[in-house]
Amino acid sequence: MVAGRVKAAMGFHHSSPRAPNSPAPHAEEHTRTPARVPPPPSPAASKASAFARSLGAYFPRSASAQVQPARAPPEVAGLLRAIEQLQERESRLRVQLLEQKILKETVAIVPFLEAELAAKSSELERYRESAVRLESENLRLCAELDAAVLEATCRKQRIVQMEKEMAELRKQQEALADDCCSSSASVSVEHRESSVAAAANTASLAPLQPPPFVSKSSFPASPASSSSSSASSSTSTSPTNSGSSSSCTSPVPRTRVPELSKLPPIPPPPPPRPPLVSSSPPSSLGVCGSAGAPPPPPPPPPSRRTVSRACSPSKSGSCVRRVPEVVEFYHSLMRRESKRDGGSGGDQPNGGGAAATRDMIGEIENRSAHLLAIRSDVERQGDLIRFLIKEVEAAAFAGIEDVVAFVKWLDDELSRLVDERAVLKHFEWPEQKADALREAAFGYRDLKKLEGEAASFRDDARLPCAAALKKMQALFEKLEHGVYDLARVRDSAASRYARFKIPSKWMQDAGIVSQIKFQSVKLARKYLERVSSELEAIKVGPDEEELMLQGVRFAFRVHQFANGFDVDTMRAFQELKEKASMCHFQRQRQNQRLRQQTLVART
Repeated sequence: MVAGRVKAAMGFHHSSPRAPNSPAPHAEEHTRTPARVPPPPSPAASKASAFARSLGAYFPRSASAQVQPARAPPEVAGLLRAIEQLQERESRLRVQLLEQKILKETVAIVPFLEAELAAKSSELERYRESAVRLESENLRLCAELDAAVLEATCRKQRIVQMEKEMAELRKQQEALADDCCSSSASVSVEHRESSVAAAANTASLAPLQPPPFVSKSSFPASPASSSSSSASSSTSTSPTNSGSSSSCTSPVPRTRVPELSKLPPIPPPPPPRPPLVSSSPPSSLGVCGSAGAPPPPPPPPPSRRTVSRACSPSKSGSCVRRVPEVVEFYHSLMRRESKRDGGSGGDQPNGGGAAATRDMIGEIENRSAHLLAIRSDVERQGDLIRFLIKEVEAAAFAGIEDVVAFVKWLDDELSRLVDERAVLKHFEWPEQKADALREAAFGYRDLKKLEGEAASFRDDARLPCAAALKKMQALFEKLEHGVYDLARVRDSAASRYARFKIPSKWMQDAGIVSQIKFQSVKLARKYLERVSSELEAIKVGPDEEELMLQGVRFAFRVHQFANGFDVDTMRAFQELKEKASMCHFQRQRQNQRLRQQTLVART
């Protein structure tokens, strides 16, 4: 009993430190059974419980006797919270893993996207440059068009003004002609004397003219007689000149008609080409002395122009010194096209008043001098032109080379004339046959020149590939256009040539055309060899496919044009084909390697 009291006392004393922990079970019990209301404790029971608590502090119960039902729920809640945290962390990790995968795929695609972007940017830059270039060219063409329109309007205005001035000058000339007619009665005696003197001069010069084909021994006897005739002509013309100068001391237009009337006694102007004139008589004499004529017809016989060689050295030198610039001017006019003959007065200054009148008078004087020179050629070169007419009409050839030689000789002979068309209009010139001969000769010569240019072409390895290929392509286009132009006019030209006895066999496919096609095949071989060497230098690159396609296109064009290839060109084409297949295989392998790298980067 004493022991029980001691335990109670001890439990009472030790119950105070555990007091803070005890309310938790009681609170849990209250939470578990909220509906139960405890009865009010009695005083005796409260004392007993206090004593028991005091003893329980010193004598605790066994573990089996203690019941702790309130600790299980906090552990379950903590586990649930941990599970939720783990699930949330797992979802975050999955999102991070997916982001990492997307980042890896993006990093693998970035080089391709950068390369594509660089290519597009370079292409865009090229397009911009081409647009700027085209815009500048468009502006330049617009400026040229405006300048051309302005020039055309200026020319029209100038033509209208010149027509007005010409009409005024015609009126003035008619008035001057009326005045000259009134004054011509006073100088009729001088005109008759001058005409008599001119007839005497021509009569004295006629016996001195050599026959069409003479020997060299007939020329030394001519200088004395020619000198005497020239002296007589000078003595006979001196009084007429003095008379005309005394009778016509008024303005220059009034004296122009008497001067033109006294033109026959004036010595003729020198020929356009003095070297040809000096060399023509010996050549003509040599050809006349030969037994048989060569395929080109012989040069013409010496005409009246040889009489001028018989004059004295002093007078002939003075004649040559008189007109060197005029000879050059006439020669340049003869070389130009006939369409430009009437446009010499278009560049005259557009002055007004007396200046424009003086310019028009000078132009009329130049025209008059030109017409006088043409008239002189008609009179003095009549024998030559009639001889050329006979040669052209009787010309018949066996080959086109003979036609080329004949046309060259004919042009050399006609180049002596001041104005070929203007002089030949006064004769029955076979213009159609002469034009056909020239057309055939020039056509054959142009094709022969093209064939020679293609045969002598050499590929320069120092040039860049693009420039070399462009040069070869331009040469082939020239060959192609030449052959196509010949084929277009072949039928009509062949019928016309047959009528004039001109050979036309060279125009067929077996003639010069076959040689041109063979040279185009050789050109294709050089083109393919250059493309093959460039492909070897490029290895594998973006320009490889374009270069290969360019070579194949050119080879196809030449093949269609020439109807096939030779052995060397076919070998070059086969080499290009093998290199093309090899490059295609290498490109496929490279694409497969890139795909594999892309798949590895994605995984």
